[in-house]
Amino acid sequence: MADLAPPPPPERLLIGTAVSAGVAHAVVHVLKDHFDEPDEDSIAPEAVDHEMKRLHAALDVTRQEIEALRREMGAEEGSAESEIFETHLLIIQDGSILRQVEKTVREQLISVDYAYYRLMTKHMEKLRGLQDAYLRERFLDIKDVTQRVMRHLRGELLETPMFDEPVIIVAHDLTPSDTVQLDRSKVLGFALETGSAVSHAAIIAKSLAIPAVVKLHGICETLHSGDAVFLDGEEGHLIVNPTPETLARYRSREEQAEKREDVFQVDRHGEAITTCGSVICVGANAEFVEEAQIVNDSGAEEVGLFRTEMLHLENPNSTEDEIATAYTTVVKSLAPKRVVFRTLDLGGDKVDERLAEEPEPNPFLGWRGIRLSLGKPDMFRTQLRALLRAAMHGRVGIMFPMVSGLQEVLDAKALLAECAAELEREGHTIPEAIEVGAMIEIPSAALSADQIAAEVDFFSLGTNDLIQYTLAVDRLNDRVAGLYQPTHPAVLRLIDLSVLAARRAGIRIGICGEMASSLELTPLMIGLGLNELSVAAGQVARVKHAIRQLNVPECQALAAEALKRSLPGEILELTRSHALRCYPELFE
Repeated sequence: MADLAPPPPPERLLIGTAVSAGVAHAVVHVLKDHFDEPDEDSIAPEAVDHEMKRLHAALDVTRQEIEALRREMGAEEGSAESEIFETHLLIIQDGSILRQVEKTVREQLISVDYAYYRLMTKHMEKLRGLQDAYLRERFLDIKDVTQRVMRHLRGELLETPMFDEPVIIVAHDLTPSDTVQLDRSKVLGFALETGSAVSHAAIIAKSLAIPAVVKLHGICETLHSGDAVFLDGEEGHLIVNPTPETLARYRSREEQAEKREDVFQVDRHGEAITTCGSVICVGANAEFVEEAQIVNDSGAEEVGLFRTEMLHLENPNSTEDEIATAYTTVVKSLAPKRVVFRTLDLGGDKVDERLAEEPEPNPFLGWRGIRLSLGKPDMFRTQLRALLRAAMHGRVGIMFPMVSGLQEVLDAKALLAECAAELEREGHTIPEAIEVGAMIEIPSAALSADQIAAEVDFFSLGTNDLIQYTLAVDRLNDRVAGLYQPTHPAVLRLIDLSVLAARRAGIRIGICGEMASSLELTPLMIGLGLNELSVAAGQVARVKHAIRQLNVPECQALAAEALKRSLPGEILELTRSHALRCYPELFE
């Protein structure tokens, strides 16, 4: 009698927090920041050669990686940095290690992962805790190399992020540096252990129009690369080993959702005009060159925020010509739309390791944004020249992030003027229509907005940070997540102050933070006087549909009432009720 096939693994439901809508069905790719002891898996005799090929490939990729790091660090021969890399390469090329691993695999018929891990662990144990400083350093060297090789064996290392098939990324967290290393064309969604609606991963997911679920605690330990999952970015569910019945149910639900969505998408390229005739500009946020097509398809009228730090992190050693080419590609791809480039907002959670000479005790209150750029004038000058060169090919705006007061704006403008003069002396024709703006995302900037407004052409409200700094709430910290309240009276008063300052100075003011994408808050944003909203590309059509159902005088009355209220929950309910009354179809 033939053996019966083993039953399929049971379906499991993991519940987290939805932060980017959509659904995806694929295998997972687990990105780990550490390595676990592998299982002592048995192998067949004929699999030995295959196992050794895997090890040789992992060692070879690790060697290339270390050599690339050495080049990137510019380690000079004989320096301490060079010695570290040389030691790591010697460990990789140690023939005795390779022979011992192969002997173990052939004689004991166990996986190469376990054989290599066990041997390297023995070496580490011999050196652990020794008093000799040199030998203690060798322990760390072996540990670092072993981690790299093990991750390559498992396909879990970010430095090799190319996937043969589409995947759903599973990780503890996803930093900007992580994201730029991923083959984003193959990523269908994010499932993370930590995060929030305003975390980097959530913002990227919305930008790329893929689902994301956060606060799925423990998934990095329970899931393995290759596990089949279904990610639901609407409900915040991750379904492991989904059954055919579950997939069929979701297909039916998705078809209904697509039909509803089609209604909003029909007029996405039209203007967003309120019932009383006011025109609201709806733009899109972006950060990758390949998003140009997504932005064009979305119906966005401009790019209200292009985050340049992501291109920087992809290649920190880019020359001015390379940066100018990238920016120009974006400008040409989106012409005649205006593209507002934010100068580098490095620091915080977007760290360029080359610039992090000393660890930041409090990164979000430290050397970031415009203060970092002004502190690195050569780097800043390179970016400004590249932006000016790109402006020769289309409509460009340049805005400075993390401005805390007027002096930073004056200093940045002075350097921009120097760069423009240099380029003109070199024979370039710099257009006069380049607008210069400041982001209002620090309370001090909002409180001195009248002074800053006299020196810029526009304001853009970065509400993610404005909320964080106003309320002293780390927007990425689960413990205080409940205190991160966009409708807090203090936040709304700072927005109101900024709008009034912009209106008096006769300059534009828009909003590019996540508040702009919230359909519950759209009536409040319009009522506060914000007539330029820059949102995630996937949200453009829905925001436009919402605006077309609103009446500005009614929204202004709502905002006036909201500014009188004392409790964030009351204000949220006020604007939510207005939204539900005006466009209930968007909440189905």
